[in-house]
Amino acid sequence: MEKKQYLEIGKIINTHGVFGEMKIDAWCDTPQVLKGIKHFYLGEGTGELIPVSVRVGGQFPLIKFEGINTVEEAAKYKNKIIYAHRNEIKKPKDKHFICDLIGLDVIDKNTGRVYGKLKDVLEYEPNEIYEISTENGDVLMPAVKEFISEIDEEKGIFITPIDGFFD
Repeated sequence: MEKKQYLEIGKIINTHGVFGEMKIDAWCDTPQVLKGIKHFYLGEGTGELIPVSVRVGGQFPLIKFEGINTVEEAAKYKNKIIYAHRNEIKKPKDKHFICDLIGLDVIDKNTGRVYGKLKDVLEYEPNEIYEISTENGDVLMPAVKEFISEIDEEKGIFITPIDGFFD
């Protein structure tokens, strides 16, 4: 499966101040990720925006982009989705982009039984929930080390479910 090169990382939800700064609803594990990104896009590789400053501290990160200097200019970007190239997004080696997991087979580590495909990753505290599409309907499973044995982006998600989980 070919991986997406440009990933949705957030949405511009409003302006901030009078000098063109924008309030971002960040869709990353942590808003700190935005600080390492040197190029943002309004589409998959289109509409490049260069950050002049990225402030993270309140509920929403604030970004000031090059060439956008007034509240009126910034307002034109409200409700736009912003993207970044996957190579600019820093992530630990043991982490995965959600878009790379969607559609993977969910496989029993011990028996090789394929239970279904990962349909979605729901983000809750204290952990994510995997929504798995099976032939009998959708099943929700906590994405915790007790169930997830291994994730191989080429082969699938290997799990060790408790007895009766998929029955």
